[in-house]
Amino acid sequence: MSRWIEVAVGVETSGELAIVEAAASAYALRGTAIQSDPPMLRAWFSEDERAGVEAMSAAIVAALPQARTTATSIEDAGWSEAWREHFHAQHIGGIAIVPSWERETFADAVRAIVEIDPGQAFGTGLHPTTRGVLLALQELDLDGCTVTDVGTGSGILALAVARLGARRVHACDIDPVAVRAARENVRRNGLESRVHVARCSADLSGVPSARIVTANLTAGIALALARALRALVEPAGTLLLAGIVGAREREVLQAFEPLGFTVRARRAEGEWVGLALGVPAA
Repeated sequence: MSRWIEVAVGVETSGELAIVEAAASAYALRGTAIQSDPPMLRAWFSEDERAGVEAMSAAIVAALPQARTTATSIEDAGWSEAWREHFHAQHIGGIAIVPSWERETFADAVRAIVEIDPGQAFGTGLHPTTRGVLLALQELDLDGCTVTDVGTGSGILALAVARLGARRVHACDIDPVAVRAARENVRRNGLESRVHVARCSADLSGVPSARIVTANLTAGIALALARALRALVEPAGTLLLAGIVGAREREVLQAFEPLGFTVRARRAEGEWVGLALGVPAA
């Protein structure tokens, strides 16, 4: 039986937990679980990803020196049970996010069902940033439109927009683990004809433009990609930008507004902010 590395990060407040989440998001690609009382983040890595453990731990210490980080080796069964303990079917507006092990018994009447195996990459709907984008998408008219999902993780947003009526969805990520996970979830949902998943470069070169662009990133990554993201949004289109800690919202807006973006909507949950940014028709 294979073994995994479980990293647990303890903090004192919800604000500190948000800082840890932001620092961990670029490294914890196989999944995280958030505990509120006491505040704690857990992330999992395979045994051959020790470099990722060290990189994430260093990023967390740099962002929040007082965070308490421990790493423990667990068996594969422990990894699976950890996800089953933390992740169950959930309603986000009219969308149901259903883990693969509960799909056969799920019978609720909803607008759309997205089946996810979360034990592979970031994106289960549990995180406030993912929930915020899923709610924002349900406020848009997606029938027949094109969508590009940057930093797709598990593919949850790409799958949701396809279920909500998008004609073509391009999902991309720089991490091969996320690409494999997203492709498997596309297959699991039977959406291969409408959702294309590809690995992309860090500067997003070659990524197709679309009327709707989703980017659930971090403030730092969003700032670095501001011009590249602007190039992806077609005239009169919308960028749904999430993963922003509230303390950095003004900094993000100061970078995006000069590029022609205007705020169409804002959504906040706890320490996290999501923005719907529009561009002019011409």
